[in-house]
Amino acid sequence: MSLAVTRLRSGGLITTYRCQSACPHCLYRGGPARAPEYIDQGMATALFAKALSLGTTAMHVGGGEPLADPLSLAGVLAAAAETGMPLEYVETSGSWFEDADEAAEILAELRSMGLSRLLVSISPMHNGFIPLRKTLGTIEAARHAGLDLFPWQEHFLEDLRAFDPDTTHPFREYLERFGADYPMRIRERLWIHLGGRAFDLFGPALGRQPVAAILAGASADCRGELTDASHFHMDLYGDYVPGLCSGLAIRAKDLGEPLDPEFYPILSTLAESGIRGLYDYAANLEEFAASPAGYVNKCELCQDIRRHLAERGWFESTELSPAEFYATP
Repeated sequence: MSLAVTRLRSGGLITTYRCQSACPHCLYRGGPARAPEYIDQGMATALFAKALSLGTTAMHVGGGEPLADPLSLAGVLAAAAETGMPLEYVETSGSWFEDADEAAEILAELRSMGLSRLLVSISPMHNGFIPLRKTLGTIEAARHAGLDLFPWQEHFLEDLRAFDPDTTHPFREYLERFGADYPMRIRERLWIHLGGRAFDLFGPALGRQPVAAILAGASADCRGELTDASHFHMDLYGDYVPGLCSGLAIRAKDLGEPLDPEFYPILSTLAESGIRGLYDYAANLEEFAASPAGYVNKCELCQDIRRHLAERGWFESTELSPAEFYATP
């Protein structure tokens, strides 16, 4: 039976993968090395319309850093208004903040265009690239602009205030101060989807198993995960990220109908025979060799297989997208 995503609920629009931060937990490997591309209003309109047609009740706007380009963000707000897509919030790390008055002016202008709620990311991972001064400045500017504020996650402020607020603090400084078990304590306080860079951050604490153990314990297929649309993302390239499996893509225009296995061989294999099917294909026909360090779970193994296929130029389909995901540290 062909894989199909026929119903969407609440999700997010990835406006750009470019970001000042290269957070060690980033699902999408955003950062300053990514292309400085931003979604245009036409694409945003098309994606909002598609999501609404499949039952989406609301979306948020994220990145990368959406506020790196306020003018383009205004186009996204206009697209939401045009299609009637309710926007829950716009995410920001505060990396763009320089001056309090200028920031409040930018946010007030965006408020007049439809921005109502701002989520401000707060975490030790962000603090490796963004001084606490900028985070707090962004929060204050949002208040001055009359925006509803969503500090995410505010409980980390106590940890961040243990350091100089005017400079950045790499995650290793948090390990030195709070102990080697700090990553596991973070996971107790904050849900983080394991994918992208998060495997590198949490892998040592979670532990890794040999590939044989991963395969032995894996489910027969990944259909349920790939069709889970309770929280989804679409991006500036017109792609839908199935099951939050970053680095995998379904063209948004193909949502709602069964996927053609000829154009989606990786996703079709995962849907039919899971990670074991993909591993067997890659090991037997594409010279994939599993890491001797092992893997946290089947998703890390899948990501490593896809990295290998991308490095071999395996682009028979558009599934391995965006290509920069596999080339960015």
